This record gives sequence, structure tokens and C-alpha cells, in this order.
Amino acid sequence: MEWFHSTEREQTERTKGGLASSHEIQAAFAAQRDYLYWLALLITGDGALAELAVVNASALSANYSSVFRAWLVGWATYATVRAAVREVRDLISASASHYGDSSCEHRDDDVLSDDQILALRNVDPRDIVAALEPLARSALVLRGIQHASMGDCALLLDVPRRIVGAAYCQALRWNSERTDADGVPHRRSSGFPSLSYTPAGAEAGGEDKDIRKKRTDAENKSENAARNKINPNASWL
Repeated sequence: MEWFHSTEREQTERTKGGLASSHEIQAAFAAQRDYLYWLALLITGDGALAELAVVNASALSANYSSVFRAWLVGWATYATVRAAVREVRDLISASASHYGDSSCEHRDDDVLSDDQILALRNVDPRDIVAALEPLARSALVLRGIQHASMGDCALLLDVPRRIVGAAYCQALRWNSERTDADGVPHRRSSGFPSLSYTPAGAEAGGEDKDIRKKRTDAENKSENAARNKINPNASWL
């Protein structure tokens, strides 16, 4: 993806730094664990799926033999985002149908600043999940927070670029309205909640069947992954 594209000079510098060991890769994930979990939580909308995405990304990356030391921080983020998208790809595809007739007033190069990202981290994740559908949240993470190109977002999400743009526009609109409403970001509680996402259209008082099944499967897989350090059914997208 574009945020990992580099010049020949940068590639040479990374090569000089040498390849990271399995221990160094695991350490990079451990150092960023809260941040990686937050990104995965925004994409999946579910605590168990987010945890599974981080575990799988870390375990799979530790067995990857071509990660340069200078690339560790970016690699951990990239691997986690891919793993999170994989967990809810069907939900992302389903929500894409809601943006066919949408228009957007924002430019493709509108991305979140460091201050805006910091403010967003202070928002209760449950508020974000309640306000935005899976595609909009994924676009917010990829384009808004990670500054991936729209073309790369469309490629990873397997959704037409125009649809990704419309979903991202909705996410930017929501974020703007949120900050304009009270002038300060909504504070989240200490730590991350165990989040369970009920999408629009789910039965009142009930839970979407796909989400319920995915969370049950994720909880079982998480336990297995924690014991075995890697989920044998996981693979790169």
C-alpha cells in the first residue's frame, strides 16, 4: 500500500538496518498494542474480533522473514489493519451498497491531522461504531488515520474507489459534526470497553446473527491463538 511505498534511498537505508528478528517483530507489536487494538476495534466494531486481528497479525508477522527493522512500526500497523479488514470483509461489502447514490463535498486529500487523530482517540469507540457503518469506519482508519491513498483503500477493501470516497466523506462529516456540536471531544472511559456492535437493521433488543456468530468464533479462535501463538486458519489477504 502507498503508505509503505518508499524511494530507492529509503529502501537502501532499510536494507542497511537489516531484517528484524521474530523477537523484534513481537516487541514492536507489544509496544503499540493499545494503538493497534484501537485501529482494529474501529474497523471490526467488536472487541473479540479486534483482539483476534491483533493476535493473528502479530503471530503471522513473527513468521515473516522480510521485515526491515526500520519498517517495524509501520509493518505492525499495516498487518493489523489487514487482519481486521479480513475479519469483517463481508460486513464491509454489505455496507458498501448504502453509498451508491451518495455525494461528497470533501476532497480526496482531506486526511486527519495529528491533533484530530489524538482527539479521535479520546472518543468512546462505542460512539464511533454506533455512528458509522463498517465501510465508513474502515475508510476513516485507512484514509483518515493512516493516510493511505484512495486507490489503496479501494484495493484493500475490495470496494470501488467512488464508494470508498463516499463512505469516507460520511466519516469526515460525522467527525466534523461531532467536534462542532460541543467544541471538545467526547471522552472515553479508561481502557477500552468490551465492544459489541449492533448494526443498523438488526432486530430491536437483539444482535445481528453474523456479528454474533463471528464474535463467538473469534472468542474461540482467540483462545486457541493465545495458546498456540498463531491461528492455523489465518492467512494474508
